[in-house]
Amino acid sequence: MSALQDRLASRSADGSVPKRRVRTLVLLAVVLAAAIPWQTRWGVVSDTSWIITMCERMLGGDRLYVDLIEANPPFTPWLFMPAVALAHKLGISPEIAVLGYSYAICLLGLGLAVVIARCAGFAENATLFALLPLFLGLLVIFPGNAFTQREHLGMALFAPLLVLTAWRAAPPEGRTPSLPLALLAGLSGSILVLVKPYYALVVLVPALYVAWRRRSIRPLFAAEYWVIGLIGVAYVVAVRHFYPQFLDAIYPMLVDTYMRVRNLQTVLLMYGPVYLVGLLMLRLLRPGLPFSPLVAVFALASLAAMVPLVYQAKGWPYHAFPAFSLLLTALLLRTAQINPMTRPPGAIEPGRKVMLAAMVAAAAIPFMQTQSPNTDLVAKVRAAVQNPTVALVGSDIAAGHPLTRMLGGTWISSYCSDWLGGFSLYLSATEARAGNHAAADHYRQVFDHYIDGKLDELKTKRPMLIIIQKTDTAMNAALSSRQDYASFLSGYEMIAEDDNVRVMLRNAGLSQAPSPAAASG
Repeated sequence: MSALQDRLASRSADGSVPKRRVRTLVLLAVVLAAAIPWQTRWGVVSDTSWIITMCERMLGGDRLYVDLIEANPPFTPWLFMPAVALAHKLGISPEIAVLGYSYAICLLGLGLAVVIARCAGFAENATLFALLPLFLGLLVIFPGNAFTQREHLGMALFAPLLVLTAWRAAPPEGRTPSLPLALLAGLSGSILVLVKPYYALVVLVPALYVAWRRRSIRPLFAAEYWVIGLIGVAYVVAVRHFYPQFLDAIYPMLVDTYMRVRNLQTVLLMYGPVYLVGLLMLRLLRPGLPFSPLVAVFALASLAAMVPLVYQAKGWPYHAFPAFSLLLTALLLRTAQINPMTRPPGAIEPGRKVMLAAMVAAAAIPFMQTQSPNTDLVAKVRAAVQNPTVALVGSDIAAGHPLTRMLGGTWISSYCSDWLGGFSLYLSATEARAGNHAAADHYRQVFDHYIDGKLDELKTKRPMLIIIQKTDTAMNAALSSRQDYASFLSGYEMIAEDDNVRVMLRNAGLSQAPSPAAASG
């Protein structure tokens, strides 16, 4: 009977509902079309550019965690490998393939969320359908420089699980999800946990809300959570079997260096005020109206996603994307929430709409900063050299990527940047100021060992171009005191620079000289 009522409710004598649906579909197409030039303002962001390079080198035979030193577990290249492999098979740019792959993932996640919501029969479904262009905008326009990041793709596929969780929290008319739908939602939601395991907290907190609301622990054993758990166990076994180096060598190194560098004050100041305003807006938009399960689930997931942001304390926008995208989704859901006393959602006062728009604009600011290299610098380097081999001296991945790929270059290094050298040098100085001389000596040894290996790599491979990150003043100062580095760099001359980097070209007289490794062979 309810299905028949839904179909009848979707029709009207003058066809106004179908017209609204057509208008919504047109707006979806407009948002998707607008997102393409919007996102290409950045090109492919630094992390994604490095992942593409990493995937290409793995396809060429390089071994992950041996020939390529990656700070993330292997799901990072696995996630992007289908797009890169397909690009090579079709003979198209991997960047274009990755962008298309990302749009497809966003549409897949949103589409599955819509299917689940329709099956659930939420009271606010009609309004939610009209808001679909805004939900799509949160996935393809709002991310800005977080677009194609692992967190971005993971969040796009995580929404269906949260919609299913809201369904389980308060099953409309007693309806429950089918097993195939639960399995699909679990498979989709597992991607975020595979991207970074600590996002399991974003799964757990909404699940606990359902258990609390239902006054039962049975929802914690729903099929979707079994899928996520079994996939997680299989992933750990696969990593242990295929990539033991990550757990044995890379992870301890990360714990010793990368994870110890935190800037909590910057994170709190950059994201805290806007986030708190967003939480306040959840109440202000519909004062006096209790949160619906949809609103509650997305809001709780957002709060849970703040924990990894604060824990990592790096301040990079893509780390903040899960928390903010979930909060903005909760706000949109709040605007659509049905008042059981009056049934229609009810109009939101213009002043509150302005406040919401201002909050969204403020939340978007960190994602608006471009990572694209200076176009004049790219043009100068392209005019000087074609398809060069490239190395970077600097700890920021953005100094070398995507610049290397834009130049048609070949990355020679095992690392994406000198992050290990930069972090160990910073920690050495920090421990010295604190009077912990043993720890300072330890990190200085880590730095010296890394730089010795770096210089051996440069002398052996002799890249055509060296990109020097000018803003990494600490590393530049430490390297300038080394005679072997100064001697090596004397074989290069500057051909271009901007505020961030200086590009050095190998002197013509050295371009024909064999490397020490080649000479000894």
